[in-house]
Amino acid sequence: MFLEGPGRETPYLSTTERREVAGRFAKAGSVWETSVALTKNTSIKHISNSELLGLMKGNGKGAAKWLDAFEVMQARRYAEEHSEHILDFRAVADPKVAAVVVKAIFKKS
Repeated sequence: MFLEGPGRETPYLSTTERREVAGRFAKAGSVWETSVALTKNTSIKHISNSELLGLMKGNGKGAAKWLDAFEVMQARRYAEEHSEHILDFRAVADPKVAAVVVKAIFKKS
């Protein structure tokens, strides 16, 4: 996972299961590691790659619903290409709590 960088603020953290993908996004920055098991005792939800791809069909389903089906298709292609998983922080209202959780579940590799 690559923290800090371009992108819009969302309640989601994009992660990948492939180290080379994380390294490509990190460029000269750091790659951080976590596991699904570490998220189990937190208020964040892990959305697997297969679940994510299932949500990204047509105009998207559930939290992935979007007005533009083309944008959903592009996001799906990137999720497939980068073996993307999502950590969903919508249940964490306090940004300070989110920061504590991130520190607890990620370690610099």
